Amino acid sequence: MDEIDAMLLSELTPIGERYAALSMALGATLAGPLWATAALPAADSAAMDGFAVSGPGPQWRVLIGTCTAGRRSGITLSDGDAVRIATGAVTPPGTTAVIRQEFLRPLHSGGQRAVALVADAPRRNDLRRCGESWFDGDELVAAGTRVGVSTVSVAQSAETPIAMVRGPLRADVLLTGDEIRASGELEPGQVRDSIGTVLPHYLGHCDIGVRQLTRLPDDRTLLRTWFDLDTDAELAITVGATGHGGADHLRGVLEEIGAHILIDGVRMRPGGSQLVARLPDGRILLALPGNPLAAVVATLVTGRSLVRALTCRRDSNASWGRIADAGAPDNDRTRVVPARQVEGGVWRATRSGGTAHLAGLLRAQALALLPAGTGRGALVELLSLPH
Repeated sequence: MDEIDAMLLSELTPIGERYAALSMALGATLAGPLWATAALPAADSAAMDGFAVSGPGPQWRVLIGTCTAGRRSGITLSDGDAVRIATGAVTPPGTTAVIRQEFLRPLHSGGQRAVALVADAPRRNDLRRCGESWFDGDELVAAGTRVGVSTVSVAQSAETPIAMVRGPLRADVLLTGDEIRASGELEPGQVRDSIGTVLPHYLGHCDIGVRQLTRLPDDRTLLRTWFDLDTDAELAITVGATGHGGADHLRGVLEEIGAHILIDGVRMRPGGSQLVARLPDGRILLALPGNPLAAVVATLVTGRSLVRALTCRRDSNASWGRIADAGAPDNDRTRVVPARQVEGGVWRATRSGGTAHLAGLLRAQALALLPAGTGRGALVELLSLPH
C-alpha cells in the first residue's frame, strides 16, 4: 500500500551498509551498483562444439590439434584453415567464425583432411566475441535491487563476488496470549498456536530473518522485560495485543519506555489492527494482529514496506493482475483477499473462511490488494505467497 510505503520512507532511517559476499547475503539489498570487473567472455570463444575456421569457405583444410576450454592451443589459423574446437574454448588467432559440428561434413582430398558446409547449412557464426555479454566497468545491477540467486550468479561471472549491501533484516519475534498453546493437550478456552511455526516462513518471504522466537503469556512485566533484552536485531515483531481492549499491555509498555508510534492501525481488512513504532534503542517494532490470517496479511503488506524503507530497496515483489470477482466492495478500506490465477490469465478470489486460520491460503497463489471501491475486472496489485 502506497500510504504505508510513504509513511515509513519519510520516518525511518535506513540501516547501515556493509561489505558482504553476495552468496552469503541472499535477501539483502544492494547499497550501490554492481559493476563488472572482468569482461564476459574474457576472450573470443566458441559457443558450440565444432570448428574454428578462417575465411569464407565453403570448405577448409583441417589442422592437427584441438582447442579445448581452459587453455590456449598455440594454434594460429590462416585463410582456408580450420581446427576442431570445444564449447567455451578460446578461438585461435585468425579465426573468423565458429561453425557447429552438424553444419559441416568431412572431406578427404590428396591425403589432407578438410571440412565443408553441408547442403543448405545456415550461415551461422557461433563465435562469441570478447565482452559480448559485458565489459569491465559495465553496471550490471542497479543499487536498491534485491540480492537474489540470479544476482549472485551474475556477480560471480563478473568477478565481483563481494559488494556493499544493506540487510537482510533480522527480527526478534514474540507471540503473546494466555489462550494460545503451542504443544500438549488443549484446555477449555485454549486454541492451538497455528501461526508461530509458519510466521518465520512468511517473514523470510519478505527477506526478514527470525533471530529468536519467544512465547509469553499476557503479562505487562514480562512484555517490558522482553523489550529490554539485549539484541542486535533491527526489528521487534509481536503477535497479538494490538487491540484497544483492557488486556492491551502493549501500548502501556510502549508509552512507558518512550517508544514513538508511527502507525496505529491501517485502513485495510484483514490486518488493519497493526502497529509500527520506533523503539528507544533504534529498533522498529511491527505489532501484528493475533488472528493468523490477519497476521500474515499485515506481515506481507507492512513487512515488505519496512524492508523497502530500511534497506533502500527499489524493486518490488509485487505484480499486477485483473481480478475477476472483487465481491462486495468496501468503500472505506482496502480489502486483502487470497487469490489464484485461472484460465484466461485473470485472478479469482478464493474463500478465506475467516481470519482464525490459514485455510483460505491453501489454494491461493497471491494476496490481491483491493482498494476502496474496487470493482470486477479491476487491475489490482498482487503479493506472492510462499509455498
